[in-house]
Amino acid sequence: MNLNAFNYVDYIYLSTLSLFIIFFSIKGATRSINYSLKIILSISLPFIFYKRSLNFFLESLNSQYLNNLASKNFIFLEIIMFVCLFLLVYFIYSLTEKAINIKSPSQLEFKIIDIIVGGFFGLFLFSILFYLSYILIFKNYIKGNNIIYNYNISFYENFLKKEEIDFNTPDKNKKNTPTKDNKKNAQEKLY
Repeated sequence: MNLNAFNYVDYIYLSTLSLFIIFFSIKGATRSINYSLKIILSISLPFIFYKRSLNFFLESLNSQYLNNLASKNFIFLEIIMFVCLFLLVYFIYSLTEKAINIKSPSQLEFKIIDIIVGGFFGLFLFSILFYLSYILIFKNYIKGNNIIYNYNISFYENFLKKEEIDFNTPDKNKKNTPTKDNKKNAQEKLY
């Protein structure tokens, strides 16, 4: 890995990767996973249910003003519903977290393990977030010379191609199952 051949994209990638690993190592695995779950659940659950809940509230309230607003500018109500659901899920998860009272380990051995696992979690989370942002936004705009950068992209692309092959070839098992003729030929070759 020659640092002279790097461009600004490579330096940004490596510095952001380092920040993720350091941040999640300092927080430790227990707090990092808990923090990530809070954010992921607070975004994904409202994203899944905001349209259904908006339709439910419009039907249950049966307000002429809200129905007129929904017919004219439905996106405005969708944004309001998403924000309300986000805050509700975030608040409920925070209360649940405090009720369970998840604490970081106190013994030195477990703290060291917690720091190492937290660093790996930060690396894993960064690699997924980078690949998603690369595929969705940056694919046509950036090109890096970094080995880690290229490996991160190729790993997920190969992983997705492997899944496509497995799902698209249902006859794969049929080709590997021997027929009666193949069995007879195999037995004759043995003798």
